[in-house]
Amino acid sequence: MIFCLSLFAIAFTSITYGAKYYVYYNSLVPIYISLTKIEPFFEYSKVVEYDWERPQAKIYEIRKPKNDAPSVLLIHGIDPNEIYGTWTRYKAIFRDSWTKILPEDYGLYFFIYPSLDIPLEESADALVREIENISKKFEENYDNASVRFNIYAHSMGGLLLRYALQEDEFKKHVNKIIFAGTPHIGSPLANFIVMNKSLLKLRKDWGFIKNVLIASNISGGYTYAPNYRYLMYGSRYPEVPNDVEFLNFAAVITQKADVMFENLVTTEMFSTTGLLFLKSVTDILFSDKQFTDNDGMVPIESATYYGKCEIFRGFDHADLVMSDIIIKKAIEYFYGEKVK
Repeated sequence: MIFCLSLFAIAFTSITYGAKYYVYYNSLVPIYISLTKIEPFFEYSKVVEYDWERPQAKIYEIRKPKNDAPSVLLIHGIDPNEIYGTWTRYKAIFRDSWTKILPEDYGLYFFIYPSLDIPLEESADALVREIENISKKFEENYDNASVRFNIYAHSMGGLLLRYALQEDEFKKHVNKIIFAGTPHIGSPLANFIVMNKSLLKLRKDWGFIKNVLIASNISGGYTYAPNYRYLMYGSRYPEVPNDVEFLNFAAVITQKADVMFENLVTTEMFSTTGLLFLKSVTDILFSDKQFTDNDGMVPIESATYYGKCEIFRGFDHADLVMSDIIIKKAIEYFYGEKVK
């Protein structure tokens, strides 16, 4: 039997999709972007308010399945560039990398949700409802056959998934899960992003830290937004149920010149460079190896908190959605099939 899934968008009446963001300028140069007005830690001459449309929570069908095996469902993490549109560069790279490598017989789907300021609990509800609608339509068309997914959840997408997994009906449609760079116990970088920066101004290296923060923000590495609270180190989330089959993927940046150069030329230079800068800030602020061993965003301690892990050394947080090596390992875990 060929499984053809019909997808339906779920509109949440509780979510208003129109929103505002603020850009701080120094003269004519934009230097910081935030979803809320902040107490600036930098010099600026004006702040300008802009409108944007939040992406609606929806599962997109990328490719229909041609066999009876579970399809792959991708879930993205926090996306600082969603203020500019739904299919950002991050999401497009995530989608296209999997489309290229996943064998044609397997279905591929992508859950997009407003990641910056809508509570994860609401987005998890949207995911549950989307899956319920797909399942209902599927059962009507295929005589009560059940639809199941292998889910690859990147970064904060794994936290969203942990909320959804509390629903028993949702779990019935889950085959296997990979949490890729998921901050299961948070990340100190998120604490750093949301903290009062005036506490750091007496540091001798404050100038470097400030410049990295500004450069990362304005280049799209992060947009100051309410949902970074979910990523703060020490945060608590719903437990992963015992009856769910899953694996953690974790990446660790290796600061060896040859390894970093190979990563720059074989994946995507812009994101790799940004993550190396963020790691340099981590190394300055934190001496504990439990924090400095990270992928540029998430400490290995957090990404592997539940054990059951595969660690990719010499890779970074962005590689978890674009590296051929990592995606092929995920496919092997999902289907027991090695991809050339």
